[in-house]
Amino acid sequence: MLSLLEIWATADQDPALFWRLTLREISIILKGAAARLTREQDGRAWVAWHIEALARTKKLPTLKSMQSGKPLKRRRMTPNEMISMAHLWTAATTMGRC
Repeated sequence: MLSLLEIWATADQDPALFWRLTLREISIILKGAAARLTREQDGRAWVAWHIEALARTKKLPTLKSMQSGKPLKRRRMTPNEMISMAHLWTAATTMGRC
């Protein structure tokens, strides 16, 4: 059981949580952590490959042609929404300063 706790800790999980979970839950969380690490490594490899590929090109493609998807279209806030957000912001930034 201690070797499993060691694996849990190397997966950057909270050791205190380990003892409250079932073996099934631990297994699911560790599989998820392994998938996340694989996805992150694949992303780093993708970036490294594209950096080198772009370094070898004679003419750099435009940024727009490299980006995927359409830019998000955001609707404008109404004046009442702006006032409400300003009140929320003021309350959040002045909390405990009175």
